[in-house]
Amino acid sequence: MSCSRRLFISLLSLIFIAQPMQAAAEDAENLFSQFKNALVQIKSINIESGQKSSIGTGFFISEEGYLATNYHVISDAIQSPKQYRLEYVDHNDKAYAVIPIDIDVINDLAILKTDHSPERHFILGASAPKKGEELFALGNPLDLGMLMVPGTYNGLKAKSFYQRINFTGSLNPGMSGGPTVNKDGEVVGVNVSTAGNQLSFLVPVSKLAQLKSDASSIDIDDLNEDFFTARVLAQLTQNQQQLYAQIARYDWSSNTVGNISIPAEIAEFMPCWGDSNQDREKMQFTETTTNCRLNDNIFISSSFMTGSVNVNFNWIQSDKLLPMQLASLLQSKMNNRFIQSSIGPEEVTNFHCQQAIIENAHNTVSKGTTCVRAYRKYEGLYDVRFSSVLLQAPDESLIASYSLVGVSEQVAGDFFEKFMESVKWN
Repeated sequence: MSCSRRLFISLLSLIFIAQPMQAAAEDAENLFSQFKNALVQIKSINIESGQKSSIGTGFFISEEGYLATNYHVISDAIQSPKQYRLEYVDHNDKAYAVIPIDIDVINDLAILKTDHSPERHFILGASAPKKGEELFALGNPLDLGMLMVPGTYNGLKAKSFYQRINFTGSLNPGMSGGPTVNKDGEVVGVNVSTAGNQLSFLVPVSKLAQLKSDASSIDIDDLNEDFFTARVLAQLTQNQQQLYAQIARYDWSSNTVGNISIPAEIAEFMPCWGDSNQDREKMQFTETTTNCRLNDNIFISSSFMTGSVNVNFNWIQSDKLLPMQLASLLQSKMNNRFIQSSIGPEEVTNFHCQQAIIENAHNTVSKGTTCVRAYRKYEGLYDVRFSSVLLQAPDESLIASYSLVGVSEQVAGDFFEKFMESVKWN
């Protein structure tokens, strides 16, 4: 093949590649020009200083002045309405007052309203995109102005209790609460978080559509701090009931370590990881660990996260340590089972603990400690920490522990019963 022919074929290839790229760029440019008037920046303003405390993105979803954003963008004004107020800034850099109408803390969504009539609003999509479909995320990253970020739809996040869309694109701070749209400009999701490396997450538009419907029936005159406190409590209560109902129904398959059977998996959305020290020389004891965790926390405020579940099993065996030495080792490991929480005393009470000797239906005997603290603002919800040590043999034991964050007394009791029956001395 001649050099001129090879050059001609290469040029044709470049033309065919450039055509879809150019079309995509034109689609993005057209979408941005059509909908930039429906995009706004949301600011939480400290009333005393007059300075912003947080920023995010919002977008109009009706001609009556309703806007959507993330709950975490406006959480200051929900949790401390006497200290913070909200405003939005439009494409002309004009600021307008806006008030929260309804919230969904589970899906990190909020509906706001202004008296100002928008020039344009977004339409919520009625169906999910196809796998690999090109999408466009809009927002105000790092307070640099409204931008559009291209990406692709990759289905829902796997092994997660909460529905999130996998968006292959780069969301950055400040884009939270902005819309992600398809080529027709229909909203398919709301920007919520990123894991970096072109992996980001969206709240499915169906969650926003439901919240929009709920907000339409709310009387603005009923809005106050107590209203939103009741909304958060109701949503947290319903969510933890659904979460632990799924955990309770799940078949906790067992795994054997030493002479002890323990759960191999708690739920599909709680991946378990294991480790051991058997490859380390000069150790005086053998240890294996299993940790199962629900990694999705629910954001209430910058200092208050809830909704997590953490389950741990620590098997230890030694024919070198004396019984007192093994007991001391077990106690030190039990004391380090839980990470200290940063939640302040204004949110929760102090932990109150009780100890007891526990024997389950398999005649397995443990010494257990249960610690509980109550939520001050959200009455009826608690954080629960439990740890136990098996008392079956002098040279082998198991530390079994868990932490449940934001649960009712009934849920905590039901989980305790299933957890204790999941451990068996063989």
